[in-house]
Amino acid sequence: MKEPVIRLAGPAVEVPDMLLARDGRAAAQKKLLERYHRPLLFFTQNIPGPVKTSVLIHLGFLEGIRRLEKALEKAGIPILFQKTIEWKTGYEKYYVLDGNALAIKKIACAIEGQDRLGRLYDMDVLAEDGHKISRTDIGLPGRLCLICSQPAQACARSRKHSVPVLVRNVHRVLGDFLMDRVEDALRQGLQGEVDATPKPGLVDRDNPGAHRDMDWHTFARSTDAIVPHLRQMGEKGWDWEGTGEALFAALRPMGAAAEKAMFRATGNVNTHKGIIFSLGLVTSFTLWHLARTGKVESEAVLREIGEAVTPLLERDFARIDRYHPHTHGEVLYVEQGCRGIRGEAMDGFPAVARIALPALRRFRQEGRPDNEAYIQTLLLLLSQVEDTNILSRSDAATLRQAQEEARAVLDRGGAFTPEGIQAVWDLNASFVEKNISPGGCADLLILAIFLEKMEGLGPADR
Repeated sequence: MKEPVIRLAGPAVEVPDMLLARDGRAAAQKKLLERYHRPLLFFTQNIPGPVKTSVLIHLGFLEGIRRLEKALEKAGIPILFQKTIEWKTGYEKYYVLDGNALAIKKIACAIEGQDRLGRLYDMDVLAEDGHKISRTDIGLPGRLCLICSQPAQACARSRKHSVPVLVRNVHRVLGDFLMDRVEDALRQGLQGEVDATPKPGLVDRDNPGAHRDMDWHTFARSTDAIVPHLRQMGEKGWDWEGTGEALFAALRPMGAAAEKAMFRATGNVNTHKGIIFSLGLVTSFTLWHLARTGKVESEAVLREIGEAVTPLLERDFARIDRYHPHTHGEVLYVEQGCRGIRGEAMDGFPAVARIALPALRRFRQEGRPDNEAYIQTLLLLLSQVEDTNILSRSDAATLRQAQEEARAVLDRGGAFTPEGIQAVWDLNASFVEKNISPGGCADLLILAIFLEKMEGLGPADR
């Protein structure tokens, strides 16, 4: 079986390191119990082999923190003290909690048994007197082995499974968790945009906007068809060890396969062709950046995309037959010098970096509902972006008018006031009558939603 590639692996640890860490934990736990006289929860992970730290292991650790703190908040158990330790022997977190030790242990065990990722978690709970609460204290059996689902203690004592087998399985669990999160972010981006209602001229849950050949259900089928291909593009980026330009070249046939899947699912209706190009890029380069840095840094990802795609796309533009352009995009480039979504990619998707992402982050901090946040972000984009979908359906004067109308809706509060929402409904009716569809802005919104969701993988520092 192929050995896993451990991205940004920490140093290998030896027995003295583990013994030193164990003694340090015992001393820290004793000190906290003496100081607070409250239950203590100590969280770490069961990571076999000499390498205890890496990008994937850290992402799994952060997810465990999110699950635990969400459960504690739901149960109304305050955190009196918390501290994170990141050393070569693994990631650790200490919590002093103002609650019943048995109730805390039940929460910890529920997280440990939630799924295969949870089975990597080790959440020890100590009562006020230092007594370690066991699973049997709350009526639960011992934990099961990740490999064979037999009692874990028996497998450990007999060394039933070799260290290489354990390492491969643990990293498979972590890798599946990461790619499942990527798929969730993809679906939230694609479905979140089409679900947002009302939108001017675009397909939503209420009506098909300025489109006669598609509706919400068409987009749902298309999303189901292309997401597996976009996930594969993410996997390509995670595994990539070459240059960004070479990664872009490798993605092109994958994008073509996604387009074929889209057309099969929709009966040859073009729902997502543009976003397959841009979201495939963003997904793959986000994972490529994560594998190299351990972080989801959206603006840095977008800059790397611009640097990588520019040489190939410049050659594409140079090959366009100015006398016989074949597509709407080529016509716009020849007649008006408009580079469309390819130009956005070459420039590093500036509208996403400067308009959409900052808006979504701000709305998230303000606690805005997704529906209103997405509509408001779309209006901000529409008020400022040169939407080539509008240009291809009409002309530059119509685009300018659409931008002015979007600004007028924002002046009335946009999606955040009843008056503004009514103005969006009215704008939709106007766009439908004029056959205006800001599909380019919709694609940029999808990219921003995806990136904002992916940023949630890392530390909550925003």
